[in-house]
Amino acid sequence: MELFSIIWQFLLLWGFLYVIVFILQIISTRKKKEPPRRKPNSLLPTFSIVDDNSKEPQQRDQWEIKLFQVKYTTQRLNNLFSKLTRLSPTFWNMWFTCGVIAASILIVVGMVVILFAAVKILASAKQILMPSQTNNTNLRKRGIEGVDEDDQVFLPMIPGVTLPMSHIGYYLLALTVCGLFHEAGHAIASYSQGVPIQSSGMFVAYLYPGAFVNIPDQQLQGLNPFKQLRIICAGVWHNLVLYAFSFISLAGGLKILLLILGWQSLEGYGGVSVVHIRENSPLAPHFPPSTIIYQLDDFPLVNNIEDWNAHLFQEDGRNKVNQGFCTALPTHDYGTSCCNINDAYPFGQSDNASISCFHPFPNTGKKSDRVCLPTLPVIASTNPERCYKASDCSSLPGIEMSCVTPYTPSVTGQVVRIYARFPSWIKTENENNEKVFVFEGELVDIWESVKVSLLAPRFRILPSSLPHILELTLRYISSFTLALAMLNILPAFKLDGEFALEQFLILFLQPQDATQVTTRSNETYRSTRKIHDTIVRITSIIVGFVIAGSIIVGLLSSKL
Repeated sequence: MELFSIIWQFLLLWGFLYVIVFILQIISTRKKKEPPRRKPNSLLPTFSIVDDNSKEPQQRDQWEIKLFQVKYTTQRLNNLFSKLTRLSPTFWNMWFTCGVIAASILIVVGMVVILFAAVKILASAKQILMPSQTNNTNLRKRGIEGVDEDDQVFLPMIPGVTLPMSHIGYYLLALTVCGLFHEAGHAIASYSQGVPIQSSGMFVAYLYPGAFVNIPDQQLQGLNPFKQLRIICAGVWHNLVLYAFSFISLAGGLKILLLILGWQSLEGYGGVSVVHIRENSPLAPHFPPSTIIYQLDDFPLVNNIEDWNAHLFQEDGRNKVNQGFCTALPTHDYGTSCCNINDAYPFGQSDNASISCFHPFPNTGKKSDRVCLPTLPVIASTNPERCYKASDCSSLPGIEMSCVTPYTPSVTGQVVRIYARFPSWIKTENENNEKVFVFEGELVDIWESVKVSLLAPRFRILPSSLPHILELTLRYISSFTLALAMLNILPAFKLDGEFALEQFLILFLQPQDATQVTTRSNETYRSTRKIHDTIVRITSIIVGFVIAGSIIVGLLSSKL
């Protein structure tokens, strides 16, 4: 069923993309006009890379549509890139020189990281394969369970497997942004070094979006090695800049911006703000967006999301209560079927959903002391009378008081009190706009179904989900752009690093005077080429191994 759901969502996504492409084709076709004819200034058609204002090339849009593949090529952005570089040629030369320096450092760092990633994958493979040599199936299972995807340097993003399908929009947007920044770097650098690009564009292949620029090879190869490096390293450099931007934003820049725009931080006040609740969750009707959950059971969320996670990720999955609840023993007999609790019946076997099983506090361990009581009157009041023993409870004439707590032996039948404060634009019966809700189920179900944030909107018009959406998008961009920079600069087959390595070797090993063609220079060229090819082959094998190994380990980890 899960596989069918993934396939169905994949088909729906591509159906939506095909509709968008069809609409864009219609729009671009209508906008096409015959360019005005200009009187030629010379007898022969010329092309100047210094000033192209006198001649505007015909801008063509090309669409290539295949099954689960769409490619768009255009010349519309050529003038934009050209104008950007003409604004400040000196700045761009300095900018892309910084890119060459950063890329040269990243090549070394990337080689160390990819070797470390290969070692980690080999260690994971050993954990999987070694126990299989024995006949003990338990040992084999433990060997597989020892493989944790968090131990891997590169975690493959496989939609529906290692990536939640609900995050597919963030995944596509982040990859698109990273690809556009990368290729924009190449395009701007190319113009800044006097090489106009032929075209640029975007593509989507299955679930991988990307971008590209077409740079004429002959003009590129006619440049000196350092100018070529400025163009080759520009994409990686722009990915590093994008990573720095996302890092600063996540470190506090985004928060400052949102505070200026009208959100408030709950730091220092405690609690978390509800962003979204899964539709099929029983909590969905009770917690509108922007509701502040300030306490779970007896634990105020002083440290906000940190306390929220700590309480819902109890080690044994069981809720712990530090005090009991004072209650009068019932005059009505509810029976004892609600206390017949096991894994099959985590809430007991009573047909009355309004009652739960309680036992004395402190627990006596006696089955006979367990009693069925109405759940909400006992534990759901805003200020219940608490106790450590029955004698702590206020005595009333003719009424026997008891100190009890919910009896929840099953992990799937925990009882959690959720203290909530509604936003000012939602009015409730209470003056302080607060209410207590009781959740019965697994603790982790609350965490999975309720998405929370540290920021809450001050005004109704502000979407409560915007901080969460922006933060998640930036986290994906941060991860993808750093991985793209680190992998792309590696001297492996068809990556930017392959061409960068060649120019670095020429720059440092070959004579700079092109007129000095000697036997020695030819030997230097051949040895340089040999070094380049050897490094590229070895790196390509390691990169291929890491990519394939990361996918296999990711698939194994997701099935545990």
